[in-house]
Amino acid sequence: MNISLTPELAKFVENEVESGLYQTASEVVRAGLRRLKEDQAARLPPVPKTLEELETQLLQSIDRLDRGEGVDGEEVFSRLRKRMKESRADA
Repeated sequence: MNISLTPELAKFVENEVESGLYQTASEVVRAGLRRLKEDQAARLPPVPKTLEELETQLLQSIDRLDRGEGVDGEEVFSRLRKRMKESRADA
């Protein structure tokens, strides 16, 4: 696999290798990709591992809705329709 980097990113990779922390540019890129993967995983809600965990999460969600912390469904669909129209206009 070949990748292209901006001059700024290429210089960053070179500096990391020159620092001695990494031996190759590939190591720097792999470290960056691992961090990106970790960041993405941290943003996702945890997947329940048991039925009990799922029930607990569902009850917590119901409690939030009862407190008025939810988002109105029509508002969500309205925003989605608007984004779809904008997306079609940009294409």
